Order: sequence, then C-alpha cells, then structure tokens
Amino acid sequence: MKNKSQRTIRCGVIGYGGAFNMGNLHLTSMSKNPGVEVAAICELDPARRAVAEKDWPGAKTYGRVNDLLRHAELDLVTIITPHNTHAPLAVQCLEAGVNAICEKPMAITSTEVKAMMAAARRGKVMLSTFHNRRWDGDFVLLRDLIQKEAWIGRVFRIEAGFSGYGPQGNWWRADRKISGGAIYDWGAHFTDWILNLVTDPVDWVSGYQVKNPEWSRYSNEDHSEYTLRFKGGAVATLSISNLAMSPRPRWRILGEQGSIEDVGGKFLVKSLVKGRQASTEVAFPKSDWDAYYQNVLNHLRGKEKLVITAQSAARVIGVLEAANLSAAKGSQPVKPAFV
Repeated sequence: MKNKSQRTIRCGVIGYGGAFNMGNLHLTSMSKNPGVEVAAICELDPARRAVAEKDWPGAKTYGRVNDLLRHAELDLVTIITPHNTHAPLAVQCLEAGVNAICEKPMAITSTEVKAMMAAARRGKVMLSTFHNRRWDGDFVLLRDLIQKEAWIGRVFRIEAGFSGYGPQGNWWRADRKISGGAIYDWGAHFTDWILNLVTDPVDWVSGYQVKNPEWSRYSNEDHSEYTLRFKGGAVATLSISNLAMSPRPRWRILGEQGSIEDVGGKFLVKSLVKGRQASTEVAFPKSDWDAYYQNVLNHLRGKEKLVITAQSAARVIGVLEAANLSAAKGSQPVKPAFV
C-alpha cells in the first residue's frame, strides 16, 4: 500500500465559468505536479461543462455539487464561484471529508469564515484560499527588501492600491450582495500582502467609501479605502478606486531609514548609506504562481507546511469586513474579527 507521500491525489474544481478561464488555469497548475490526477469538474452551465469535457477529456463532469462529492472520490477540490457562494460550498466539501481551496476572497463575512474553519477542524481536512499572488515577483522582492535586507528600517507607513476612472463592468463582481463590495476583489490581494509586510496584530480598521450616483446600474461602491493600524504603531492605507482621475503609485512605503515606491516594473528605493541618502532602482523578478499548488500538494503529502493557512486568509476577511462596517458607521474604527 502506498504511503501518503506516494499516492495519487485526485483533484477537481467547482465552477468552470468563462471569465478569465479560471477553471482551466487552476487545473493546469495542479496538474504540473507529479502524482496528481485531474479527476472531476462541476459546472452548472451545460455549455461550460462541454468546454470542460473538451479541455480535460479524462475528467468526469457533474452538474451538481452533491453528485460530485458522492461519486468523484476527490482528495482536493478548488471552489471557483462567486464570492457569496464560497462559504456554503466549502462547508459542504469539508463536511464530506474533502480538502478544500476557495478562490479569493475566502468568504465575505467573519461568521462565514468561522463556520468554514470549524468544518475543516471537524473533518480533519485542509482549508486554504488561493492567494497565489503571495508569489508575485514584485511582492516577494518588496518583502525581502523590507524584512530580509532591511533597506529602509522599521516600516511605519504603507500606502497601496489601484486607481483609475470609469464605471465597473455589468456582471456579478459589481453586485455588492454577491461580491462583498469592490474592495473584496483586488483588495483581498493587497490586504494579504500588507498583512505579510507588517506582521504585528491589527489594532483597528477605519473605512471610507463613495458611490457615484450617475453609475447606478450596479451596487458596488466606486471608491473604497481603509486605514489599518497595527498594534506596533505602523499604519497602512489601501485605496481601490475607479473614481480617481489622478493616479497614484501602486506602492509607497516609508521606513525610519528610507522609502520604497513602485515606479512601474521596478521599485525606487531610497535609503541611508553611511549616513548619506542614496537611491537605486530594483527591477521586479518573475512571478511563480504555480508555487501555490506545489506547496498545497506537498503539504497534503506531508512534505511541507501549508503557506496559505485558513487563519492567514481569515485575517484578510476580518480587515475587509471591518472596512465595510466602519464605512457604514461614518468611518468609526472597528476591531476586526481576526487580528
């Protein structure tokens, strides 16, 4: 009998929608690892199931999650569906004894996250979130410059985000009840990055949001920002805006001995060298998004610790939820559920 490190791991996905071709991308990344079988795909839309059957002829397809869990005998399933479905689907899979991954964000509310984590504990199975951008080249470089190489000393302020001007697309990601709000999309990535640049516990979060009344065909806010204060004193601000005609750097980070700013494809780093101010530009290295599934599968084989744990993904949701709650209360500070 093969031991855990040798056996085939049967993988599948729930959701094979056409947006960004995410179902195929997940399965392709999984299948790059030895000892992995793409076994099953679940998709409600018959047209998309037909696409999945063509893309992965060796996998069985299902139209209902119950049938997938009853017949596919999966070891690992990734949930690639709208944000508000992540929690109920994950709980269903975890209670069936299947290791589960959710596309980001993990869920919308801390209540949902707690239910997911409890189901994972009961079933003694893994729960993770697809924060593959933890392996983005620019983030890895940024983390190394700050933590390993200490180019700018202790960080006391982080400014991050995306900005532009124009209405959001007319689809479920722009529906606040489904998406959680605009900040739950790219804001989930940025929040995960911020929480891994400054590792202190979070003290409070203050949110601020603006809706352009002229763009009334969707319910997401058009400008969403938060201020996050860590217990160690550092402050981070995140702004996700499609209501900003004036651009800003994706990253601007201030430390007690220097600064780092994203200037497009590279970081401009200013620091002290023998008491003098000096600056240099450091190009972004390549990203390695396949590293996420490599780590997950090695973890299931008992070879590595899980990098994106349920607790680390839960902290992201705690911050995003607190930002929404604070914005609704006139920007009053809110303590997140997971600090």
